[in-house]
Amino acid sequence: MKFVIRKSFKIKWILLVLVIIYITIFSSIAYLKYQSFSFQDMDLAAINQTFWNAIHGKFISNYYGEAALLSGHKWFILFPLIPFYSILPNPLTLLFLQSLFLGLGAWAVYLLGKELITPMAGLIFAFCYLIYPPLNFVNLFEFHPIAFATPLLLFTFLYYHRKRWGLYLLFLFLSLSCREDIFIPVLGIGLFALLEGIRDKDRKIFSRMKWGLAAILSSLIWLVICLKVIPMLIASGQPPSNTPTMVESFYGWLGNSPREILGNIFFHPGKILRGILIQPKLLYLFHLLVPLGFVSLFSPSSLIMVVVSLAEGLLSSRFSHYSIRYQYSSIITPFIFISAIYGVRNILRWKWSRGKAKIILPIILIFSIVSAKFLGPLFNLPEGIQLWRVTQEDRVRQALVDEVPPAAKVAATFEFGPKLSMRPQLFLFYHLYASSRKLGFSRHIPIMQEMAEYALIDFNDWLTFYDFYTPGGYKSIFNYLTEGNWSLVTTINSLALYKKSDHSDLGVVSNVTGSNTPRLKNIPNIPELKFAGVKINRNEVLNEPVISLEVDLKCDKSLRDNMLLAARFTSSADRSKGFRQFYFATYRIYPTSLWKPGEIIRQTCNILIPQDMPPGQYNLTLILSRKRPGIQFSPEGRKLFYSFYDTAMAMRYLPARWGISPDRLLEQILVTRIQNAINL
Repeated sequence: MKFVIRKSFKIKWILLVLVIIYITIFSSIAYLKYQSFSFQDMDLAAINQTFWNAIHGKFISNYYGEAALLSGHKWFILFPLIPFYSILPNPLTLLFLQSLFLGLGAWAVYLLGKELITPMAGLIFAFCYLIYPPLNFVNLFEFHPIAFATPLLLFTFLYYHRKRWGLYLLFLFLSLSCREDIFIPVLGIGLFALLEGIRDKDRKIFSRMKWGLAAILSSLIWLVICLKVIPMLIASGQPPSNTPTMVESFYGWLGNSPREILGNIFFHPGKILRGILIQPKLLYLFHLLVPLGFVSLFSPSSLIMVVVSLAEGLLSSRFSHYSIRYQYSSIITPFIFISAIYGVRNILRWKWSRGKAKIILPIILIFSIVSAKFLGPLFNLPEGIQLWRVTQEDRVRQALVDEVPPAAKVAATFEFGPKLSMRPQLFLFYHLYASSRKLGFSRHIPIMQEMAEYALIDFNDWLTFYDFYTPGGYKSIFNYLTEGNWSLVTTINSLALYKKSDHSDLGVVSNVTGSNTPRLKNIPNIPELKFAGVKINRNEVLNEPVISLEVDLKCDKSLRDNMLLAARFTSSADRSKGFRQFYFATYRIYPTSLWKPGEIIRQTCNILIPQDMPPGQYNLTLILSRKRPGIQFSPEGRKLFYSFYDTAMAMRYLPARWGISPDRLLEQILVTRIQNAINL
């Protein structure tokens, strides 16, 4: 007896150490990503701003000026988290809480494994949970309240198993508060509980069924509240929106309304199967099940929770819904482990497998480690740490952020969002650029134009711009900056800070048609343009060394193509030493297809001089580039970026790995070379 107690005590200490290591690693990674501007989606910024506004008494305010808790996703988990956030109101606090809660989910897994099998089995399953690829991906990808559903659902089921009904209901309601779609996994728990009740003949029927019915009724009531009650509360005073709903966007192939969708699911199963039994979705199922050696399949009754929770992703047409690299697997992970624990228990009850736990559990452990190696991000974190280091350009980004007053209303591209989100109003530049292809966004532009005081833009932010040119996107930017009297404060590389003023000054691009023009020089293969001159100066901007470059081009005839200006500096002494700036901010604002015949356009860029560049003479090569004929950003190409577990890492890592760098996508047309252009 003493030996068993001592062994269990040691197992708990081992588990505690594993959880602390997990929380430490993922919190540290979050810190590195935050410092290096490597969170490049909207979620962390948007949700942090809602938390920041909440502790300042504005529970229903966000960057749209709408009701953050009452429109879009409904995540009332904010309220129990606010006391923790108020201690240190910062995106890092949210990221730490996410790692903390996900890590603590291992304790529930351990207790279930211990009580259903053995303490050692509980420890092995808890370890497998901590290295489970979908869990790790969720933890790395921004911040999402739905991630808290993973540990909360695990504890909900734990207390159902223990028949601790008060705690069962508490965690059930906390789970529902994470998001509107948590009604799906809670419904799955209710169906499992009903199935268990049917098999239990020793108690009265109501005693057997009531806790399953409680979960089912709670999930349905929550669904009605989210779909009907809350929209009714916010309907008055809100402008009509032509933005497609989630049903239209992701489930439109099933029908145009929830009723039609349900009808197709029940009465046209062939159509549903054809939409589900496709390679990406089957691969998704494989990625979910293989880390635990498919033992979940040996518990048909608990698989009902997995199947119900999978419905949201498998029925969706949005690829991120059926990928383990995004937050949507948060509601499935708990039931993969619950069903796996039940599956192992069932296997060990078979006659032939008695005493075989010492074989089955190590096999599961091997599956888990191999899956973490080949499917998950864990073994790639050392490489990620190198990619998430603070670079010289990141220091420039931080300096630009510091230029924006703390209370100023600002519009920004994604990577700046988290560090600018601790203020009452934050607008995302994405809504402006994408408004030409997503008409629902157009209603945000007048609000941005009226309220924003600063605009901080990375004109090479891939997730904002998607493509080199979106039809109408650059026109939206040009109109926004010129009509709103925006004036350039400073720019380096593709980064630009604008401020509202009494006049418009784009800064990075200007029409100098009336100035004295030097001799014009023909550009090979581009008869529509002529080279009109260049000016180069060594300078210092934001305490960083830069080359201030001005390039003048004259438009003789209208151009159909949009061409990018690139500047490459090469050491005269060692041609292997050099640097370049591929994307000027200009090409997003006033690209060549908008130039008018007779105009002389000056493109300006402060090009950051890398710290490791040796002193000496440098030659300048100016290049005009355009897309190669027939090469476009296809949906498959975009998926390639999205399939990587972090957009920032994808942008830095995938081009080199997959050969999809701008050099490959662009056709380069030599403009001119200038020998001994500048001395560094």
